[in-house]
Amino acid sequence: MPGATSVLAPGVSIVATTGAAITVVSVVLVEFLAGLIGLLGTSTIVGPFRSHGGTSLVEAFVQNVFVARSPFALAAFLVLAFLVPVVPRAPLPVVLLRTVLAGAAGTVALALVGIVTAVHDAGQQGSVGQGLGRVLVGGVTTPLQLGLPMTLMLLGSASAAWLWLGRHPR
Repeated sequence: MPGATSVLAPGVSIVATTGAAITVVSVVLVEFLAGLIGLLGTSTIVGPFRSHGGTSLVEAFVQNVFVARSPFALAAFLVLAFLVPVVPRAPLPVVLLRTVLAGAAGTVALALVGIVTAVHDAGQQGSVGQGLGRVLVGGVTTPLQLGLPMTLMLLGSASAAWLWLGRHPR
């Protein structure tokens, strides 16, 4: 159509954005459902709005399911949408490699956020040993603990998105 403008950035296709959205939103939904099941189970013992370990269960649910994992989801979506898209014309091994790269980018995003918050917390504490421990946990172990299973979930959902986009071309 002459004179029509795209709402997407140059070089970004609707198929690539759809593939990235299907892939990342699927992982977020799995994390949400798993967290909700945990919240329901724990709330039968403690009560959802009572404090358990210093925070309410609802606050812990929101923190663990959405806030802690959002850097991974955002980085993975951006990488899949703009750098290495999940598109049906690519062979499945290429799509899986691209998805691993997106998972690695998400894990790096978690590490960067973890390092920044750990350095800030370490500065508040004053102890060098505890500060280094916080940086190690926030910048290495926690990002790997969250990033590895989420990358595996990305692989499954990227495969499903690749199959779905191949059956329903735009």
